[in-house]
Amino acid sequence: MRKAWLINGILLIGSILVFFLIVELGLRITGLQRTSPNPPKIFQTSEHPDIRYELKSNLKKEKAYKAKISTNSLGFRSPELIEDTPTVAVFGDSITFGYGVNDDQTLTAYMAGLLPGYNLINTAVPGYNLEQETDILRKKIVPIDPEIIVLVFYFNDLGGTAGFMDDQGILRPKGWDPSQETCKPITNGIMNYLPGKCWLAERSAFYKAFKKVYDLQAGKKRKKAEQKSSVENPEEDSVEQNELTQYSIQLEKFSKLIPLDRKYFVIWPDQELHEPTRPRLKKIAEAYEFEVIDLYETFGNQVPTLSWDTVHPNPEALERAAGVIVDRIN
Repeated sequence: MRKAWLINGILLIGSILVFFLIVELGLRITGLQRTSPNPPKIFQTSEHPDIRYELKSNLKKEKAYKAKISTNSLGFRSPELIEDTPTVAVFGDSITFGYGVNDDQTLTAYMAGLLPGYNLINTAVPGYNLEQETDILRKKIVPIDPEIIVLVFYFNDLGGTAGFMDDQGILRPKGWDPSQETCKPITNGIMNYLPGKCWLAERSAFYKAFKKVYDLQAGKKRKKAEQKSSVENPEEDSVEQNELTQYSIQLEKFSKLIPLDRKYFVIWPDQELHEPTRPRLKKIAEAYEFEVIDLYETFGNQVPTLSWDTVHPNPEALERAAGVIVDRIN
């Protein structure tokens, strides 16, 4: 009897190992999951040190972030500019850029459909903050002489510092030190007791794919809890006054570069309601003659996101936001 149990146990373990080996090979062969870094090939180091990195120009449906990315000759994710046509320049980070959506599903693409007779320039790039957006405005947009400016604000802009692109083409935060890189395996439940977690986290396609699914589910659960907590305790806010003060200084620099009458400051919601902060943020923007569009009035703290992401909006949310912004512009 013991021998039979031993044989069955060995067969079970062998079958599991073969299954995982087949999945591992399948993920590697199909390219669905890579074990080595595979940064999107859409960025380049900017010739302007203050901008640091930017989109490559003249991209033609380059695959990145599960979408197809195209750029014009100026390096913006927009069609070529039409001469003698008024221009709307839109600034922001990965949300405005259109992380995870195709060229015709970005915020500016939907705005363009509602603003015939205008050039729409999407100047946004993943990871940008107001510092880099100010440099883009100075170096690339002021010469175009836009008629309208739209600045899309997301709360991670507060306290953020401009990052850079490393030698592998990976976007890194300011102060990143490769010698301090550590593995980040799953540490909850039975996965915490798996031997060789760090080795698997760095070298196994199956483990990396599983971790993505695990992190997504954990992220969704955490986000729902934060949304619920913010609704139940609206007076609580993670934003510090010094962050608003610093942002105000940066916004003044941005605003002075192009003193237009038609400037719009769009507040894009995150998982918190930011009830104490939003009125102060609006006053700061209005002091620099921006008209404020608060998308919390449209979405609350419940912006629909991509199915595989907890931050970036899906096409339906982007289309709805575009309608709200264009209604105010008109």
